[in-house]
Amino acid sequence: MIASLVTISFAFLAAGALLAFVPSRTDATHRVTYGAFAFAGVAALFAAAWSLAAPQTLGALPMTPAFFFGIIGAGTLLASIYAVGYLPLYRDTYALPWLAAAFAVFIIGMEAVVLAPSVLLFLVSWEVMSVAAYFLVIADSSESSLHAGLVYLIMTQIGFAAIASGLLLLADGAPFATWPMVAQTASHLSPPELAIAFVLLLIGFGSKAGLVPFHQWLPHAHPQAPSHASALLSGVMLKVALFGFLVSLSFFPSIPLPLAALVIALGLLSAFFGALHAAVEDDLKRLLAWSSIENMGLIFSALGVVLAVAAMPSSPLSAAVAAGAAVFVVLHTLNHFLFKSGLFFAAGTIAAKTHTRDLDALGGLAARWPFFSGVVLALSLSAAALPPLGTFFGEWVYLQSLALGFAAPMPLAVVALVMLGTIGLVGGLSIFAFSKLFSTAFLGRARSARAENPGTLSPSLIIPPLVGAVALMGSSLLAFPLLSSIGAASARSIFSDTTIAPGAAMNAWLVSGLLVAALGIVFLGRRALVSARGVRVTGTWDCGAPLSPRMEQTATGFAAPIRFFFRAIVLARKEFIVEPVVASNPWIAERQLLWSVASFWERFFYQPISALVLRAARTMRSLQSGVVQLYLLFMLVALILVLVIAL
Repeated sequence: MIASLVTISFAFLAAGALLAFVPSRTDATHRVTYGAFAFAGVAALFAAAWSLAAPQTLGALPMTPAFFFGIIGAGTLLASIYAVGYLPLYRDTYALPWLAAAFAVFIIGMEAVVLAPSVLLFLVSWEVMSVAAYFLVIADSSESSLHAGLVYLIMTQIGFAAIASGLLLLADGAPFATWPMVAQTASHLSPPELAIAFVLLLIGFGSKAGLVPFHQWLPHAHPQAPSHASALLSGVMLKVALFGFLVSLSFFPSIPLPLAALVIALGLLSAFFGALHAAVEDDLKRLLAWSSIENMGLIFSALGVVLAVAAMPSSPLSAAVAAGAAVFVVLHTLNHFLFKSGLFFAAGTIAAKTHTRDLDALGGLAARWPFFSGVVLALSLSAAALPPLGTFFGEWVYLQSLALGFAAPMPLAVVALVMLGTIGLVGGLSIFAFSKLFSTAFLGRARSARAENPGTLSPSLIIPPLVGAVALMGSSLLAFPLLSSIGAASARSIFSDTTIAPGAAMNAWLVSGLLVAALGIVFLGRRALVSARGVRVTGTWDCGAPLSPRMEQTATGFAAPIRFFFRAIVLARKEFIVEPVVASNPWIAERQLLWSVASFWERFFYQPISALVLRAARTMRSLQSGVVQLYLLFMLVALILVLVIAL
């Protein structure tokens, strides 16, 4: 049955891609095309649910792929529903048939990656997924999209080379090796060979997951793709990269502690830089892209904790720390898919209706779209890991498990303290970033004509983010019992305390009920006070000057304290522009203050490497002199080297 559902999913994706090229293309054809994609997502969801509910195998590995296959199916379903109402707004921007084909091939590639039984099929599927994503990034053929696509293509090919090298090293050069054969071959490799393979795989999968310093493509590429594709790129493709890394870990007999520490360090570094840039970013979709780097960094840091504990002597304390970190990896992987996909859907709706992604040009959307603003608020609360949504409970467990590390011997206690402090800083920056997003986009008054009259929203633009918000509310109630039922922790029932580790127990139902009750008391108390005293409506005090949206706090002003305190890291730069109104009087002028930030890693890591590569290319170009004798000499030298290596 599972194999049949998987086949149906692939078949409907292929059928939808072919249907997109029907000559007499109409709105009905568009709906049928993405309806086929949605049905493929439903089939994938049922296949994953069936596999998780029964002790069966999906793909080459038992159980593990089903979770990620379900995420792909859910993402496909939601993105397809969203595309029905979203893409007609961009009929003149995108070549819709080719976009639908790239969308289908991208999903087929992700599903094939999860199901691949051997090294060769995994690498081919990975490349199909990556190349299809490139065409989604450059879909509008604008200059910025082509540049973002080029950056993405370079980084993804470097990552692919690292993954292929790592897997072939583990497989002893056998491209047709199945996963059990790879595991068997890897068990005979020397520790240096295993370490090299691990680093290569970390670079390859980490570059796709957006880990610093291999992340630079992500804030360029994700915002340029159509928003239904951006949701899959950020909410789903990054999880496929995580899946690939998890699969590769199963091939290693053991992971040395220094390599586990490397995963933790890269994860924390990614979380910090992602949250920091999200806090100072004014572009709505770039903010979400940087936030994805933050969240993937948190997941990899927790995964590194699990690996580090496995490399140390076993004890009840270390087992408790590893259990909490493992619960966070599973729970946050699911929650990040839900809230990040929903937020990219919301960002696409805002950009389509207001024709801008600049938070400084938005404002007042809550008054025009009250229900939609409530959905975005719930998603933003989840992205900031605030209660009562599921993300809060996952991060709470992770922090509690790290706090248990204080009872460990001194070096480990210091590491736990540093990790706890870093994650606390990242959490604060994340709350700042999403407070800025919601307040500057939805509250106050509109700061542009488009934001003043954004129009109405079709149901297909509201349903996908709404599903994400509702699912996040449900995950806060059922996540711990669900994880307990698959062995991630222990619990007596869904109504009792879920014990993740000694001293770290939580009843998810009780906590959520108390939060809802507290909000209800505040609401009823306010209503009672208003009824007793009445409400006096008066104009806002304006010092005698007429109020205008220019007087509101903008996203740029909101982020000023963060830019100031971290100016050496975000490379903040301000420019004061003065334009005289009257040429004869310089005192009467329009003044404008512009702020900009730059990527630390782009300036001090990528640009020097790029300059070095270009310098080497110019040197090599000088060898192309056109002299035939010189080329013959090169061939002779190459032949001698080949013979020497062969001998």
